[in-house]
Amino acid sequence: MVSKVKDDIAVLQSAGAYTSEEDVLRDALQALLSERPELRLELAVAKYRDGAISLNRAAEVAGLSAEEFKQALDTRGERRPGSFLSEEERTERLTEF
Repeated sequence: MVSKVKDDIAVLQSAGAYTSEEDVLRDALQALLSERPELRLELAVAKYRDGAISLNRAAEVAGLSAEEFKQALDTRGERRPGSFLSEEERTERLTEF
């Protein structure tokens, strides 16, 4: 199955529809998240838990308000970090965007 997917991606690239595999995968992921919005919450929770994104950004990814996202975290038993970022961590996060 995987080889067929890779073959299809290569065909789309050679046809000029995409310039890179990453572009194909980005569109595919966006379509998947649009079709299955419950996966947006899964993605947002996992990225928030890992510290990859802020609570507000996670809420945005999930398609919820910050309060709704907090409630979703509480419902799942997810703990929200209560500390502030150090100056070094803030600088590092800012350069990621």
